[in-house]
Amino acid sequence: MEILRKQQAPLVVHATGGFFSTNYQYLTSYKGLAFFTKSAMPIDLPKGSEVVEAKQIWVPG
Repeated sequence: MEILRKQQAPLVVHATGGFFSTNYQYLTSYKGLAFFTKSAMPIDLPKGSEVVEAKQIWVPG
């Protein structure tokens, strides 16, 4: 949320995933770096966020 608040109109990619339980995945960038998080509950994004719904988000790791 701190990264999103620093931007005027953040672009956020959102996907729902999980095998045994649902999780909510979010991907955004800030100053050229990509930030990924997932949560058990949906996150209330800041007003003005542009959200792109994706089927899945794959992050190497």
